[in-house]
Amino acid sequence: MDPTTPRGARLRARTPRRNAVRRWCIPPAILREPDETLEGTGILEELRGEAGLLLWHSLRDVTLWSEVAPEERSTLFAPPAAAERLRLLRAAAVEPALEVSLATLAALVGNPAGASSEIVTLVCLQVSRWAQEQGAPNTSLAFAQAGALASPEDASAALAVGVLALHFRRLPRAETWLRRTIGLARRRRDWASYAQAWVELGRLQTRRGSAEAARRALIKGTRASRRHGLLAIRATALHGLFLLSLESGAYDDAERFARLAMRAYGRGHARQPELQHDLARLWVHRGAFERALPALQRLLPTRVQPGERVTTLALLARVAAGLGNRPLYQEVWWDAWSIVERGGDDETLARALVDMAHASTLLRDAPRLDQACRHVLRGPLRRVDPRVLAEVEEMASALRAPAAT
Repeated sequence: MDPTTPRGARLRARTPRRNAVRRWCIPPAILREPDETLEGTGILEELRGEAGLLLWHSLRDVTLWSEVAPEERSTLFAPPAAAERLRLLRAAAVEPALEVSLATLAALVGNPAGASSEIVTLVCLQVSRWAQEQGAPNTSLAFAQAGALASPEDASAALAVGVLALHFRRLPRAETWLRRTIGLARRRRDWASYAQAWVELGRLQTRRGSAEAARRALIKGTRASRRHGLLAIRATALHGLFLLSLESGAYDDAERFARLAMRAYGRGHARQPELQHDLARLWVHRGAFERALPALQRLLPTRVQPGERVTTLALLARVAAGLGNRPLYQEVWWDAWSIVERGGDDETLARALVDMAHASTLLRDAPRLDQACRHVLRGPLRRVDPRVLAEVEEMASALRAPAAT
């Protein structure tokens, strides 16, 4: 470097070299939960019989194959192993879509040296999606992870594991896979995976209650998606910043982020209804019940999944109570309660019950307020977000206060 260059510029020029190792380091990921003593045991707990045994064998085959260097794979499996996998496949009598995937993994056992890592990863992710549809989270996560291990340089495969682990609330494992995705994506210049991983990390930190860490991650996701023209990912990041602002009470910022997210999503995007619903919640927090009412009434017919529907019904009950519309409040409160009684995702039900309790508080409906609070405080819903639990306990205490005086 020219010695006449200013000293500060020389220091700045050297900084990237000094930090290069740290910036490009690919961190390892958590592969098992603390109580998981043997890989894949969750499969045998979720899926009984021949099908579960075959899936467990297939998972172990892929994991072993991934751990061995390509030049050493030719003698990895004993000659009868492929025939044994096919025998198990015939005995399991699985559905056709899964049968094709497992037959492909059996072929890996028969010809380990000729198997393609890209195809193995693709097939593992197909099995993971099937397991998720069957309500088998351990199986789904195990096969997604096997797919990522089969293609260790593929950032999108690592991202799939991180997203799934976050969905199943395995937060420590999700964080390690998302940070691994960020490192892999930077190295491979996979900017879509890079930006999406930051957004998912923001969602993870939001769920932990780490608002500042969530904000930093979401801003990084926003900047990366804007820089590389990834409009859909940018919309998701802005949506996350909107929710953070809403939760912190920064309502003006929340409105601004909501408008930006709405423009980024565009008309017809699958997440527009979710954003509209969250915007209605903002109006509820601001006491603008008359703005929230028509928005929620338009959304309600489209919210057909139980979790979505109970969330909208509960918020609509709160709006009706805020407007003093007791008939509408009673109707939607009981509609929401009927879904709560059928059970479902604990966190979703607990948050719906919080809205139902707020609605009952607004109309001084003590029996329904007590009903909602008791359902959260005395059942399995006690395991939900501590902030939700604290909010319900505060309302329950307020309910008991008059009787104590």
